Amino acid sequence: MRLKSEQLAQQLQQQLLPVYLIHGDEPLLVEEAADVVRSALRQHQAERQVWHVEGRFDWTQIPWQAQSMSLFASRRLLEIRLPSGSPGKEGSELLRNFASQPAEDTTVLIISGKIAPAQQKAKWYSELERIGATVMIWPVTLDRLPAWIRQRAAQRGVSFNADISAVIAERVEGNLFAAAQEVDKLALLADNGHVEDQMVLASVADNARFEAFGLMDQIYAGQIDRIPRTIRTLQAEGVEILSVFSAVSWSVQRCVDMALQLQQGRPLQQIFASQKPPVWEKSQAMIRRALMRHQPQQWLMFLQQLSLVDQAAKGGLSVSPWQLLEALCLQLAGVQLNTATAEIRGDFH
Repeated sequence: MRLKSEQLAQQLQQQLLPVYLIHGDEPLLVEEAADVVRSALRQHQAERQVWHVEGRFDWTQIPWQAQSMSLFASRRLLEIRLPSGSPGKEGSELLRNFASQPAEDTTVLIISGKIAPAQQKAKWYSELERIGATVMIWPVTLDRLPAWIRQRAAQRGVSFNADISAVIAERVEGNLFAAAQEVDKLALLADNGHVEDQMVLASVADNARFEAFGLMDQIYAGQIDRIPRTIRTLQAEGVEILSVFSAVSWSVQRCVDMALQLQQGRPLQQIFASQKPPVWEKSQAMIRRALMRHQPQQWLMFLQQLSLVDQAAKGGLSVSPWQLLEALCLQLAGVQLNTATAEIRGDFH
C-alpha cells in the first residue's frame, strides 16, 4: 500500500506490516517518518539492527529469516539505509525473496533517498509495496515553507503569524533542518504560546544560536579563524552532528551545481535565480567569492569528503566526525592543510 507520512502512525496502531519503505529528498522528514516506525516497534520490544548499503555491500549478510533473539525481544527490526535509491541486482533479488516469504516477527524498515518514478515500477519496489507500505516524502517548496513552519509551530503549542514564518523561511533558505531547529528554539522561548516579532528577529540574527547556518556563512566568507571555534561550540552544546552535517551537505551540493553551471558559461545571476530556492540577495556576494575559491573538480571532491563525514557520524569509520567536519569546513573556506586532507581520507584512527 501507499501511505502519506501523516497516515503512518494510525496504520502502525492497527497492524505491523513486514516492510516499510520511506524515501524522499527531504532528510529531516524522511528521518521523522522513520522515527514513527521505530517508535511503534519499540513498544513491541523489537531488537533493532541497522545496515548501511554503500559501495560493494554484501546483501547476504542481512539475516532475513528470524534467528535467535535476545530474551527481552519479541520482534526484530531490520533497518536498511539505501542512500542511492536503488538496491542493485543482488539487493533487488533478496528483497523480492523476502517479499515472497516474509520472516515471522520481523519488520524491515528501508530508508532511502529519492526513488525515481521509473525505479518505482521495478519488481522489487512493487513487491515490497504489495506486502508492506511505501511512504514517499515530497519536498517542501519555498512557497510552502512559511505554512510548513506555522504548522510545525502549532504542533508545539506555539502560534506564529505570517510575518514571523516568512522571516524564518527567508533566513533558512529552504533548509528544513534549520527551520525545525528555529521553531523548536522559539517554542522554548515563547510566553504562553505567543512569540513576539522582536524575539524572532533577535533569534535569527544570532549566528551563535542559529547553529549550522552561522557556520555556513563563515565558510562562504572565508572566516577561517571562526570556524574551529564554532564547530567546537556546537559540539560542546550537544548539537547533533547530523543536523550540522545536513546543513553543510545541502549547501555544498548547491555550490557544486552552481560551479558546474558556471563552468558551462552560464551567467552567475542566472544561476543564482535558477536555484530552488533562489540564492538570497544578501548572500550572493559571499557565495560568489566561495564559488571562485575552488575549481569545479574540487567541489566534486568535496562531495566525496562529505560521504566520509556521514559514514563517521553513523559509526562506519573509526574517526571523530566532528574532526572530519572541521577539516572539511576549513578546506571549503580556503585553507590548505595536510592534516585536513589526511583526516578526511580516513588516515587517522
